[in-house]
Amino acid sequence: MRVVAVIGWIALAAVTARAELVLSSLEDRALLEERAPPTRHTLWKIDDAKKPVYLLGSIHVLRRQNYPLERPLEDAFDEAKVVAFEIDMSAPPPPPEAPAAEPPPPARRGKPAPAPVPKPSALKAQVSPATYRSVVRYLENAGYPGTVFDQWPAPIVATALVQMEVSQLGFESQWGVDAYFYRRAKKYGKTVVGLETQADQVEALTGLSAPANEALVQAALDDVAGLRPMLRDLVRAWKGGEVDRLVGLVNGSFADRPEVYQRIIVERNARWISKIEELAAGDVPALVIVGTGHLVGSNSVVQMLQAKGHVVTQQ
Repeated sequence: MRVVAVIGWIALAAVTARAELVLSSLEDRALLEERAPPTRHTLWKIDDAKKPVYLLGSIHVLRRQNYPLERPLEDAFDEAKVVAFEIDMSAPPPPPEAPAAEPPPPARRGKPAPAPVPKPSALKAQVSPATYRSVVRYLENAGYPGTVFDQWPAPIVATALVQMEVSQLGFESQWGVDAYFYRRAKKYGKTVVGLETQADQVEALTGLSAPANEALVQAALDDVAGLRPMLRDLVRAWKGGEVDRLVGLVNGSFADRPEVYQRIIVERNARWISKIEELAAGDVPALVIVGTGHLVGSNSVVQMLQAKGHVVTQQ
């Protein structure tokens, strides 16, 4: 599994452990078909923008059968000349798939190269013994060596645990809303921009306190154990644009993790505002696609724009 796939495409939505990455067709399709088409969507418009600018809440991982999307989402894309994502997906990924020991320096003639010093477990140093044992148990039950994540930092381990479970349920990042619209943007020659870089995303998770790292991994373990039961509510809320329900379902796990919420939601939202305002002041229509958790609740992108005097309405 590539780190860039975890941090970039699935990004921090998976780490939140309530994220939108598993809103999907596990919902009973018969029940879905019986319901009337939604009248609201997880889509907003900046009404005072110079040209139309839309904000779309993303699901980062889906299945092929979840398409086509609702018409208003496709219409917003069709109208846009510029499509902004959390990161520019065309940027080259950073190298290695997992942390590796530094290679020894070249040996000087007549002097042997020093033996590499084994690195201590990054994970063990960042979580409690009990949580580490839980990770090992989960991996072994899934058929993996229990130490496979030992050299990975806690935030990436948390992300990977959720992604492993999601993959078992048949979801793929290539069918995420981000990836789907990125392919279409490239196909139709639209301008693609990123609100931040991959390095920005990784930085958002570095330097967390020991309690925050522990909370991330424990939240991931808790959520993979109960992933299926919460899917139906998530699907319905996202498809129906039910903001109040999404606040609890998507961002609810942050209630007792304020440091994590501040780093991966609030601070990133605040950094994006100036770039979104540039799009709103521009001469071409635009569509901004970010994780749903960034668009609902307090300190959301929508609320921050409204606090600055912009008129933002749900579609």
